[in-house]
Amino acid sequence: MTANSISELSAALDDLNWSNMLSELSYANGAPEISALLKQSPEDFVVVEQMEIEPSGEGEHIWLDVTKIRRNTDAVAKSLARFAGVSNRDVGYSGMKDFNAVTRQWFSVWRPKGEPLDWSSYEFDGVELNRVVNHSRKIKRGTHRSNRFEIRLANLKGGEQAQDIQTILDHRLKTLRDQGAPNYFGEQRFGRNAGNIPQALAMFRGEKRVKDRNLRSILLSSVRSWLFNSVVSARVKTRTWQMLFKGEPANLDSSNSIFVVEDALVENQRLKDLDIHPTAPLWGQGHESFAESASVDLLDLERDALVAYAELKVGLESARLDYQRRPLRVIAKRLEWQYQQVSEARLDCVLSFELNRGQFATSIIRELVLERGCL
Repeated sequence: MTANSISELSAALDDLNWSNMLSELSYANGAPEISALLKQSPEDFVVVEQMEIEPSGEGEHIWLDVTKIRRNTDAVAKSLARFAGVSNRDVGYSGMKDFNAVTRQWFSVWRPKGEPLDWSSYEFDGVELNRVVNHSRKIKRGTHRSNRFEIRLANLKGGEQAQDIQTILDHRLKTLRDQGAPNYFGEQRFGRNAGNIPQALAMFRGEKRVKDRNLRSILLSSVRSWLFNSVVSARVKTRTWQMLFKGEPANLDSSNSIFVVEDALVENQRLKDLDIHPTAPLWGQGHESFAESASVDLLDLERDALVAYAELKVGLESARLDYQRRPLRVIAKRLEWQYQQVSEARLDCVLSFELNRGQFATSIIRELVLERGCL
């Protein structure tokens, strides 16, 4: 691609409505026929973090099992640092959790010196301490195993009779359980109205100076996520998201393990069993090594999906991010659901399922129902 063609594509990016484009991502089984109300109250969206290990009871790091309502993770971390009299960097947590929800997660506070704290006197509106246990290590980002969700789909609408709604939704739920869903990054990854992408473009062009390391990281992550979603959407649209190409880097379920597929037919049964998954790119330096082994068909598909985003790709490479692959299917494990006839005119469905860390419940929900406004 020439410098002139990149310049032409870059100019076209300025005219895109990034927010509208998020709603245009391909559905695995067509747009849902049923609509529902989501997050009418925090209790309609419950998340419980599942850690890889249990704290030992000994060590300089205080692990705190916290339930929070309408509080973001960073605000809670800063409140814990103030209470403990330590720097913000001495507080650890594994993942960012939803604001408009009831979420339970672990924090750690490093406090090797000083008098023991009476954590029963800790107060922060919307926050409750469940357990306080010592451990030898700080909680680092991305170290939890999974998240358990309980989500209410309220006031289901669609068919004329409740039974019609249940039949339609049951079919979608069973299909999702058997084949998974496209592993899209959720809208929250891109900021309000997808505003992170134009900000990142301005940063790449030198029109916006970003001194804050955290903001820079957020913008870069948003761009990688956008490119990833674009490839996943193309795989779904071309009906290739449930297959493996020769030379494709495949992912071993519930792990970061990636291996190159030598014979797609040999791996087909593992693919059907949801033991391994096709992947899509998290763009960065080193993408050339992927091109050495991948089939022409896969290379062409991914190139076409990203052809409009040459400037974003170059920006990520210039930021020295390493090229990686991420599974393009998300599996809702231990998926269960039950219907609740709240009133004669209102039928709800309560879902419970578990997702690996870094996966979004919104990817599951968008395959099941369309979101409506308020009650």
